[in-house]
Amino acid sequence: MLNIKSMAILLKITAKLDIKPVIDKLKNLDIFAEAKSPDEAMKQLTKEKAAIVGAEMFAAILPQLDSVSDFLAEFVAAYKGVSVEEAEKLDAIEVIKELIGDCGVLNFFSSALRKKVERTH
Repeated sequence: MLNIKSMAILLKITAKLDIKPVIDKLKNLDIFAEAKSPDEAMKQLTKEKAAIVGAEMFAAILPQLDSVSDFLAEFVAAYKGVSVEEAEKLDAIEVIKELIGDCGVLNFFSSALRKKVERTH
């Protein structure tokens, strides 16, 4: 669950990430082609589309994870409600699947990306 503590850590993470690869990746997705506005696209966001968007976003930021590696275990610990030591022992693939499937995380990144794009244009 995306709680206040995990959200604060996500803010640190997103501040360090270069969003251009994410934007480029999302522009090439045709899952929102029929939407006429960002609000309409969000209304059309099904669980399947959310999973695709989440996977594509993760793939785009994966090469940058070393720049935020100091925050990853801390984020997972806050997200899962466990200690940092316990978070470090969790199966990374299972955690990634859970994060991609969490609409709260997806909405957070969508909002954060939108704000970063607005600041860069």
